[in-house]
Amino acid sequence: MSTATRTKGRVNIETNVRDIYESLSKGSNPLSTPFRTMKDVFVLAACIGFEKGIRRPLEGGKHQPFHYAQLSEPVDIPLLKAIAIATTDDITTLADLDEVVAIAEEFANEGINDIRQYVLEHPGEPLWNLVEAIR
Repeated sequence: MSTATRTKGRVNIETNVRDIYESLSKGSNPLSTPFRTMKDVFVLAACIGFEKGIRRPLEGGKHQPFHYAQLSEPVDIPLLKAIAIATTDDITTLADLDEVVAIAEEFANEGINDIRQYVLEHPGEPLWNLVEAIR
């Protein structure tokens, strides 16, 4: 994805999954909203998509829920860069945060559906469903 298609360093998700991100991160009850930010949901979704080995390009409407600056330098950025280099086998990818994030967006686009299935669609509290899914 070229930098020209980005809006000043914002991360893209499909509009039709925005409700998943919001339901897992908006609220004060950690049992029903186990993530503090939509960024945290995104990073987990990217990891799940990568684990599955499935990149799904974003189609249709896009929503930009957060800026790159919200990604943690000591944790999130190295994790997303590791995913990018494992995907491309090209270390020059590491120098291009737009490309790193574009790769993560496609993996997250796949992984968010697993989060919906295992965390939101199972009976019980989302936090405990998340814990069980991780086990």
